[in-house]
Amino acid sequence: MHRRASFLGRLAASLFAALAFLAADFSTAAPGEPVHAQGLARVRQGVLGVVPEAGFFIAIDQGYFREQGIDLDLTLFDSAARMVPSLGTGQLDVGDGSHSAGLFNAVARGIGIKIVADAASGPVGHSTVAMLFRRDLADGGQLRGPADLRGRRLALPAQGISTERLLADWLRPTGVRVDEVEIVEMGFPDQLPAFSSRALDATIIPEPFATRMVDQGLASSYQGSDEVYPGFQTGVAMYAAGFAQEQPDVARRFMIAYLRGVRLYNDAFIRGDAAARQITVAALIQYTPVKDAALYDRMTMAGLNPDGRVNLASMNDDQDYWLASGAQQARIDVASLVDYSFADAAVQALGPYR
Repeated sequence: MHRRASFLGRLAASLFAALAFLAADFSTAAPGEPVHAQGLARVRQGVLGVVPEAGFFIAIDQGYFREQGIDLDLTLFDSAARMVPSLGTGQLDVGDGSHSAGLFNAVARGIGIKIVADAASGPVGHSTVAMLFRRDLADGGQLRGPADLRGRRLALPAQGISTERLLADWLRPTGVRVDEVEIVEMGFPDQLPAFSSRALDATIIPEPFATRMVDQGLASSYQGSDEVYPGFQTGVAMYAAGFAQEQPDVARRFMIAYLRGVRLYNDAFIRGDAAARQITVAALIQYTPVKDAALYDRMTMAGLNPDGRVNLASMNDDQDYWLASGAQQARIDVASLVDYSFADAAVQALGPYR
């Protein structure tokens, strides 16, 4: 707990000062109090502060949540896997990031967390994460591909997450096993100084950190996730059971606001709408560490499904890997873990995205 609190303090202080102004807007309502004095429903959400969370950040920036009568209380985490206990106990209402073996184990024990929408997927041309090698090792020929990762130190924000399974996909053709790679659990912001000090050799990391590391000469990009697994499901939006069951109207309104943000993101980066792009980039500058608008022309932007659908086949592949590795104890019905009722209600309210 101390380590997590320390990390969150450093993260908030060093990279997410832009979120500070939100604190003045947040309610001081006691935990569990559903409605603020000003009539807004309080929703407690865990975030990672990464570019694939654009749908949430656009919705905040454009006032979509406020229009739906919702006031967000944001908490920064270094991994979605660490959100699961808070979702399970009802300390968080909403979480997003990589699903994990821990989530599947919790569901097998009867904890009622639900995956309710896509929060980052990787169709061709829109990788969600990239494998990066330390620049000096890549330039020197010691790290040319996944076959050279045996015995190397590779960073992940946590083990038993979807990107660990993606690592296995990268390694499989080479004959190198995941347990032959030294996995170091480290939050994304901390990886930049670790690469600089040569404490790490490789990573699998999302934007904006991938582009920042390449720009600073710390790393070379090997491949994006779309090249090893097109359609890879990296991020999901999750609801706590209490939130979904006790505040279903608020949960539906939250989804309407979120998918409005996702659709504006798609307008910007799929349709090429200049006005939508300007709004989207401004929101990402406000809520992520990337303050240089020009970087958004170079970053690989993740896919976000405008109707909230997730790739169940990708998630079932994750389950097979976790069961084989021992990270997951019992098989679950992944399809039953996904509850589309909130996304479907949002799509009904917003209309289909064309």
